[in-house]
Amino acid sequence: MTNTLDAGKLTGRVAALVEAAKRAGADAADAVAVRGRSAGVSVRLGKVEGTESSESEDVSLRVFVGQRVASVSATAASDPKALAERAVAM
Repeated sequence: MTNTLDAGKLTGRVAALVEAAKRAGADAADAVAVRGRSAGVSVRLGKVEGTESSESEDVSLRVFVGQRVASVSATAASDPKALAERAVAM
C-alpha cells in the first residue's frame, strides 16, 4: 500500500490508543487496526470501461468506564489522545 503504516506501526498505534484511553479515564479498553485494499473493473459489451482502487487503514477503540461502554472508529492516522478522550466522554 502506498504511504501507509507498516504492520509494526499499526500495532504501535493500537497500543497507543489503549494507553491513551486509560490515561483519559477508561477502566479498560481494547483496540483493533484494519488495513483494506479493493479494486474494481467495469466492463460493458466486452470492453473495459473503467477501473478503480482504494486503500484504507482504520482503527477502532472500545472503552469501558464504570457501567458504560463506548466505541469510536477513525483512520489510523488520527490522533490517539483525541480519539481516546472522545470515546471516554461518550
